[in-house]
Amino acid sequence: MKHIQNIFIIVIFIFSSFNLFAQIGKVEEINAKMSQGTNRGLKVLIPETTQKESIKAWSKLMKDYDSKNEKMKKHTEYLSSNASIPSLGEKNIDVYSQFQETPEGVYMRVFFNLGGTYLNNDMYPKKLETAKQLIASFSTRIAKASIQASLNEETKKLDKLDKELKILERDKLKFEGEIQDAKETITQREKDIDENTKNQAEKHNAIADQKAKVGKINAKLKKF
Repeated sequence: MKHIQNIFIIVIFIFSSFNLFAQIGKVEEINAKMSQGTNRGLKVLIPETTQKESIKAWSKLMKDYDSKNEKMKKHTEYLSSNASIPSLGEKNIDVYSQFQETPEGVYMRVFFNLGGTYLNNDMYPKKLETAKQLIASFSTRIAKASIQASLNEETKKLDKLDKELKILERDKLKFEGEIQDAKETITQREKDIDENTKNQAEKHNAIADQKAKVGKINAKLKKF
């Protein structure tokens, strides 16, 4: 029954995680300030993660596109230069990214410099949709990985509590056994005390009789 309850707790946690997972923001096109001025880009809210985790994951993704994601000097922005993203064209592009951590999650902004112009819906509607899918897929993967990590951590805590409970249950059985043994010992000793008291009374009587005999014999001895 206990293990069923544990499984039930884990299932509840998973469903709760999926509820948070469903709150991943829609990828939206924006016109915002960045290191190269005000340009068109994309924005998304990634819940259940941190700025550090998001930057690390984005850097790993950019590495897959043969680019190194580096923080720009005097800016909070990151640049992945000469990234090779075939779905956005044959030419290498520069990808600028911004990360802002909030209580709701991490707001991520991405600007794709296609070479003179930034990716936008007016000029590159198909490529923009592709970029949206790329960012949505990235956001989903990061949020899911973060939730999975939380689930693993909470499951470990649950397993630890379960083991501690088993130890307590084992100790309880041991203590109950010791109490039962003690009760049986007390009952036996009470019987032994009653028997001992009876035997002592008999010994007192025997001693009294024996003293009387000794006294009589001693009296005879004194006559001689």
